[in-house]
Amino acid sequence: MKRNIFTLLLLSTLAFTTYGQTLKDEWLVCNMQGCKLLDPYFSEGVTASWEGACLGGKAHGYGKLTKYKEGEYESTYEGEYNNGIRQGKGRFSHKAGTVSEGLFVAGQMVGRGTRIEENGDKYKGEFINYRLHGYGIYEFAKGAKFEGFFVADDPYTGKFTDDDGKVIYIQQNKIVDKITEKSSGYKPEIGVRVTEYFDINWKRCKQKDAAYYRLVTYESSNKPKGVVRDFYIDGQLQSEYTAVYLDYDDGGKNFFEGELTWYDNNGKLEYKWYYFNGKINGTHTHYYDNGQIAKEVNYRHGVIHGLHRQWYKTGKPKISALYENGDLVDNKYTEFDENGMGALIYNENFSENANRWVVDLEGNASELTNEGYVALFMNGDNGTTRYNYVTLNQNSNYSIESIVQKKAGEGIEGYGLLFGFKDWNNYFQFLISEDGSYYISGVFEGVNIELCDWTSSEAVNTGNERNLLKLMKIEDEFIFSINGKVVERKRAKDLRGNNIGIIVAGKGEYILENIIVKEFVTLESLEKSETTQAAKNPNDWRGNGSGFFISELGYIATNYHVIKEASEIQVEYFQKGIKNTFKAKVIVADKQNDLAIIQITDSNFKNLPRIPYVFSSTIKDVGSDVFALGYPMAEIMGTEIKFTDGKISSKTGLQGDITVYQISVPIQPGNSGGPLFDSKGNLVGITSSALNKEYYNSENVNYAIKSTYLKNLIDVMPESIVLPNNTEIYNKTLTEKVKILSDFTPIIRVK
Repeated sequence: MKRNIFTLLLLSTLAFTTYGQTLKDEWLVCNMQGCKLLDPYFSEGVTASWEGACLGGKAHGYGKLTKYKEGEYESTYEGEYNNGIRQGKGRFSHKAGTVSEGLFVAGQMVGRGTRIEENGDKYKGEFINYRLHGYGIYEFAKGAKFEGFFVADDPYTGKFTDDDGKVIYIQQNKIVDKITEKSSGYKPEIGVRVTEYFDINWKRCKQKDAAYYRLVTYESSNKPKGVVRDFYIDGQLQSEYTAVYLDYDDGGKNFFEGELTWYDNNGKLEYKWYYFNGKINGTHTHYYDNGQIAKEVNYRHGVIHGLHRQWYKTGKPKISALYENGDLVDNKYTEFDENGMGALIYNENFSENANRWVVDLEGNASELTNEGYVALFMNGDNGTTRYNYVTLNQNSNYSIESIVQKKAGEGIEGYGLLFGFKDWNNYFQFLISEDGSYYISGVFEGVNIELCDWTSSEAVNTGNERNLLKLMKIEDEFIFSINGKVVERKRAKDLRGNNIGIIVAGKGEYILENIIVKEFVTLESLEKSETTQAAKNPNDWRGNGSGFFISELGYIATNYHVIKEASEIQVEYFQKGIKNTFKAKVIVADKQNDLAIIQITDSNFKNLPRIPYVFSSTIKDVGSDVFALGYPMAEIMGTEIKFTDGKISSKTGLQGDITVYQISVPIQPGNSGGPLFDSKGNLVGITSSALNKEYYNSENVNYAIKSTYLKNLIDVMPESIVLPNNTEIYNKTLTEKVKILSDFTPIIRVK
């Protein structure tokens, strides 16, 4: 949901508590007698203590539950349990000081209830799954109040009264003069499937005016049963999803839960979202019409958190960024063109760094404008600056740009871009004046360096117009441009400092709209760099490889170098379109042959369906068609499985190594440990490495370990397993084979 200024204002005041939510329920043992109860928001490290009766091994009746996380107190629930599930009246207290009271149904707080925040704020109204959802009144401890409809904790439509009694109306999260929404009076029949019609704007209408229709069964008022499906009027499926609450008139009031899949009017997948407890949670994926992933954005409880990546329609990377709780980490992201040339981009956030930009000094002051710019007011003719520190690798090619404006004032004093500032003995400046001139100079160790005297140029927008100033450093040359036109080329100089900002002189009001710094890199150099965006998060996985299931019991084969020295292993794979993520451990390893077998250890793992390939130990002939599945450079190229094919080039590897095939199948870092199949879908090898093309001056020389050596390792496992021997995919097309086998090819992440 888009948040306007009003919502941001409200949410800066509403301190809603975020609970430790995950995507699974868990039955917890809650006393010494082995009594169990259901925790709808379980996370690793949670334990519970129940003071109350048990019936049939489950908490039952009135009692008190105390919940701990990693041994520390988290919350208390006092109320009714029915067969291990919260059911009836109850009171929930969280360590943050929030206390909620209301009715619990099937473990969740729903219907009317109350909440009191630690700061004294109070809410009385409707809940869904513990969240403020529906009509209610939120009273702030300092006197303000919001009365209206909430959506998953956010004010949506209603009346806000501030501390001074001023009233603001919002409708669908926008400020309005008055609320105009009206009820259609629609009341569907309960318990039977109904067809609902909507116009092009998704307003309820008659069938003859419809652009879309919906098939849904309501088990009670506003509560759909099972999967809801929306269609284009021609019958093409548009979307399918599950929801806890469907509003009859306003889709913005819906409360989603689980996966939402959306298709275009040609039936091609457009995007997938995952909701948890009414908020977008997990990976949000968009697709091009050719099936290629266009964008992946990760969310945590409705806020962007984790990697944000985009690709071109060709599959080549376009943008990679890392977010933490809604904020771009270090204000930097990476952007590539389709040739693999990219840039680490820093876009200054004036609001976040306001302490650097909003400063009152003698003779001048600065503030942030409504647009988020820096406004600098000069009362005298002296000069002043505002700047912030920006990391910059001077060994790279780079650019620094800014839009500046003298909005008011008279005179021809200079103003413009300050860069490379360390102190007043070391800095550079790129200035313009309102009469259409520019000037470039610097100071190095206290010595003045004049790169260009004041020069008149038609590139400068005169008067009070905006101007884009840009410096590019390409190899050993500085290139200066104004509004896209090159005005000077000079030999590049070393910058002694990394502060960048605005420098002005003369009375008036000056505007600094932005500061953008780019370091130009190639995809290859970025992969090797320790400063990639993904590496900046200490909680990220060290790297990834590929693997494949060799047993329905959760045993997976991979390369030894993928899991070498790993303190933690995670595997992720899809089954019938549902993503599964589990922990795993090493069972056996063969360092010499670069092989390992790991096993899923998570208690929630359920045995797989029958593995769909034949484990073949027959040596393949040179020229045989083969294909590989895996996850090359997943942090850049995404976690969708990748297919490559080629042939067996040789039965031996480098210097006659008999343990491997040489293959022409293209593989990249991240393919390691993935399966190599022949044209029938038989497993014949494990992709492992590529010849160093720089050292050996070679192209596309890759290797796969023969399956015979994996069979030897399987034979020494502590537990005997039956090797896959399923020929059902033999007669299927290559496309069908890949689709089936992909579900048995997990990505492996390590720490």
